[in-house]
Amino acid sequence: MGKNLTVLLADENHVALEELAKIFKSLGFTNIIQSDNAGNAWTMIQLKELECVVSAWEMKEMSGLALLRIVRSSDRFFNLPVFLMHSSYTKGMVVLAGQEGVTGLVVTPFSADSIKKKMESLKFPVLDPHQKEAEKSLQDALQLIESENYETAVGILENLVKIEENAEYYYNLGYVKTAQGNYSEAIQAFRKATAIDRLFAKAYEGMGRAYQKIGKPEEAEKFMIRAADIHMSRENVEEAEMVLDEIREINPNTVNIYNSFGVLYRKKGDFKKALFNYKKAIVIHPERARIHYNIGRLYIEMKDPETAKSYFMQALKLEPDFDDAREVLDAIDLGAF
Repeated sequence: MGKNLTVLLADENHVALEELAKIFKSLGFTNIIQSDNAGNAWTMIQLKELECVVSAWEMKEMSGLALLRIVRSSDRFFNLPVFLMHSSYTKGMVVLAGQEGVTGLVVTPFSADSIKKKMESLKFPVLDPHQKEAEKSLQDALQLIESENYETAVGILENLVKIEENAEYYYNLGYVKTAQGNYSEAIQAFRKATAIDRLFAKAYEGMGRAYQKIGKPEEAEKFMIRAADIHMSRENVEEAEMVLDEIREINPNTVNIYNSFGVLYRKKGDFKKALFNYKKAIVIHPERARIHYNIGRLYIEMKDPETAKSYFMQALKLEPDFDDAREVLDAIDLGAF
């Protein structure tokens, strides 16, 4: 076990975080990075050269499971070891974590012995010289972008994409091309990034902004909404809200945004605003079963299953094969809510 490895620990419970850091230090680890939320942890994962992540399962803004999903959806970090911590795992949690690609589960309160065994179980991959060189080149390009030395950064990134088709390389190339005002080339780069990684929210955002710059607001809106939906699926509510607000600034009269805002406010627990936006969406798109279903789910959360039932029935009327709506409707009839 290489104790000079860099480990990231994430937990919003500061006492637990410090306790975990002490255990790693007692085991001889010296490179320990701490984060009190999953959003910041994801930033650290992208900026630092990490060998392992240990994250609490339950965190408010973004859960450890959502962080795991983001890590596994990235080509660059697909093999990064990620452990999740929780005090009592259900069978469903174990299955779900396994499906998302968790490296291992840690039961809290943890002990030095249990952490030691988890770390000893890891077999860290050794980068070949070409991979090391590519990683160094990417870091050089990111530093050049930060200092706005775009021409040199473009040269490095264009060389990298010739060597390997990588979503992150194309995303950064698109970012630089946007900064240079080369919007058509930026769109091409962002498209390649999303073709490689179809859940690359930031690349969809970049593409949307580039389309806005060349006077194509409908295309801009389409890709920005895609980005917001990905953020929400990962429980990254704050990022989603910022993107949706940006869409509203682009087109205050947009008709596609209300359902997305409804989902957003439901996730935030603001049921009044969620219902307001869902009902705006349903006036514009009464034929969309998914919106009726979303309102039904909202009424379930508001402890009003009878009202919810009417929306699920309408969803099934519009889409008879809508299994999710049928399952919830059956559950209501059985008195589950």
